[in-house]
Amino acid sequence: MSADAVALTGTPRVLFARQAIVDRRGRLAGYELLYRGERDEAGRIPDAEHATCAVLVGAFAEVGFEAAVGASTAFINVTERFLREIDPLPLDPDRTVLELLEDEAPSPALLERLRMLRAQGFRIALDDFVPTEANAAFLDVADLVKVDLRAHDRPTTEKLIAALAARGLTVVAEKVEDQDEADWSAAAGAELFQGFFYCKPVELAGEELRATSLSRLRAAAGLTSPGAGVDEIEEALRIDPGLTLRLLRYLNSAALSLSRRVSSVRQGVMLLGPPTVRQWALVLLLGGVGEQRGPLLATALTRARTCETVAKAKGAADPDAWFSVGLLSVCDVLAGRAMEEVVAELPLERDVVDALLSRQGAKGEALAAAIACERGDLPAVDEALVMAAYADAVAWADTHAVLT
Repeated sequence: MSADAVALTGTPRVLFARQAIVDRRGRLAGYELLYRGERDEAGRIPDAEHATCAVLVGAFAEVGFEAAVGASTAFINVTERFLREIDPLPLDPDRTVLELLEDEAPSPALLERLRMLRAQGFRIALDDFVPTEANAAFLDVADLVKVDLRAHDRPTTEKLIAALAARGLTVVAEKVEDQDEADWSAAAGAELFQGFFYCKPVELAGEELRATSLSRLRAAAGLTSPGAGVDEIEEALRIDPGLTLRLLRYLNSAALSLSRRVSSVRQGVMLLGPPTVRQWALVLLLGGVGEQRGPLLATALTRARTCETVAKAKGAADPDAWFSVGLLSVCDVLAGRAMEEVVAELPLERDVVDALLSRQGAKGEALAAAIACERGDLPAVDEALVMAAYADAVAWADTHAVLT
């Protein structure tokens, strides 16, 4: 194992995951930080206070708030006991939404505490809320209400969303799994949305990939070869005259801290080397494919960086190809097609195809492990290494997605 691998595996395990919350236009509104630790035989978290504390420790002590949510807002689950015992809260009110768990009762003490927190600038969300006479008082101290689309039938859920929105509350539709659910919950009054839909493909039956999207994907696939040099990069960027300008803007950004200005792609390759320039040309090409839903580029970059870091730790000869695998893992979402159909149109190496389609080979295993971390599961291989690499990749991706 390399020195990098040893350093990475020494990083503490981070027992939380994050799931994006987006607005109606697919723009990132925040991340819910989710506990991912020990559960009982029924799959329940035995101690909600412990879960909240574990998330906070992971987000602040082990990773850092910026690494956990970037420049966005954190949605954190809380209980009455936690709010009572932790005062003041070690959180930024302007960037934190406190999600009160659904089994809490509106005691006078809890309602007063929530009023005080709102006065301090915190926003209060009611998690998985189903209105009853017993919990109606919570609506007077809440800013947001999260409604589980799977908890009731559609007509009942639509009425609930409409009633909550009519009170001036921001409704978050949870467990959105397809475009239809996103559409009807929005029509009912939901303003924010959360669910795996925002990282899976929307099938566009009967339509071929637009020529511009296919040409971008083919150009991007051509850059996955380690032998792609400056000529190949320049040729790929000719698809869109604005791509070269955007690449140069990135190469001259503060993120790379170069001592001299880069005025051409060729000069950038001389200063930074082909892999770095090739990676960012690939990112820019993918960014123009299809309709982006939610923080998809950040997701792709997180997977790419995780795979690349694992490759370097293992001493792989082609870490930039591992990066490409992570980045291309969202091309089905971008293209609105099954991965098999997209890959069939692209000039990819066999090991890259195997990684994307069946998670086979070392690259495929790294990609599967990165996706497991993304969903809050433990990776099946190289657990400590992958979790540490993923924690680093989250912060890196949030920063670089903004630059593109």
